[in-house]
Parts: sequence; structure tokens; C-alpha cells
Amino acid sequence: MSSDIEICNLALSRVAVTQAIASFTERSKEAEQCRVLYSHLRELVLQEFPWPFAESIVALASLGSPAPGWAFRYRYPADCLKIRNIVQPGFRRALSSDMEIPYQIGYDAGGRVIHTDQPEAVCRFTFKVEDSTFFDALFVEALAWRLAMDLALPLTSKADLQQFAAQQYQMALTLAEGSAFQESQSDPEPESEFVTVRA
Repeated sequence: MSSDIEICNLALSRVAVTQAIASFTERSKEAEQCRVLYSHLRELVLQEFPWPFAESIVALASLGSPAPGWAFRYRYPADCLKIRNIVQPGFRRALSSDMEIPYQIGYDAGGRVIHTDQPEAVCRFTFKVEDSTFFDALFVEALAWRLAMDLALPLTSKADLQQFAAQQYQMALTLAEGSAFQESQSDPEPESEFVTVRA
């Protein structure tokens, strides 16, 4: 488990900055850049991919009074960074692309809302994780490389370091996607009606 400052120092080391920081508030160019970039980039990396440690599945709160063209209107989850999909209650299997439930994000006086035709809708989403003790090692790796991308030019003026960090960031995301795929087990595919009838 890495702290926010440890992640920043990892990013700094990746762009050949040897001056580590002890806090976001210290008076140094390195600390100032990390302070400006860190929270924003943490949320950006969370949104890039459905990280298992940041996934939540909740029943949405109905607001009634659906918008024209939609059957239902729900409140957008308060801690949601990115909606991954709308699912039917009690339905675990990922829906095929032709069965995905349509939805649209809108706004009202209370904030963001979700318009959909799905009754009793359930939402799978990535939530905002600010406590670094929840980050897994692959997320720390990706976040440090993403931070290194934005630190490279202001701290070193070396475009090649920025390009290298960008390549490493994409590799870290690919590795994380493969790992996340291995940490879940889908329900077996149901037999087709043709096979069932023949039996």
C-alpha cells in the first residue's frame, strides 16, 4: 500500500527527478506540480478502466417524472466517477452489445440524473476512491506513470521522457485489464434451445 506522497515520488523518479517530496505543502517546484496534478490524474486513471477495487453496484433511487422519451428517471450516484452500465436487478451476466440497456445522463435542480427505460434499474459504476490504502499495486503503477507523463515537461523539459512515460502508462493499463479479467468468473453460458430440445 502506497501513500499519495509515495506515488508522487515514484512518478518523480520515473522522470529522473532525484529530489523527493515529503508533503504537498512544501515549497518546491516538485511539490507544487504534484499538488496541482495528483487529484485530477487520480480520478482520470480511475475512469480509464473498471478497476475492481473501485467498482460498486447499487440500485438507483427513482425520482419519478421521467423526461420525454424515457420511462424512468433516477438520481445519479453521489460518489460515481463513471457509469459502466445499467443492469437488470439480479442479473449478473454482462449483457451482449445488442442487449445493453440504453441510458442517458441529464441534469435537474438536484444535480445529475440518469434517464432509462429500465424499471428498478441497477447501476454498475466506478466510484471515487481517495484513500490510497485501497489502491492495488497495478493501479499505483498506472497512476505513477500517468503522473510522470504530466511531470516530465515542467520539471525536465524532456519530451522523450514524456513519450516514454505515456508508453509505460498504456502498458500498465493493459496489464491491469488482463489481471482484472483473471480475478472474476462469469456464469456459464446457458445451453441453446437447440441443444436442450435434442437432449
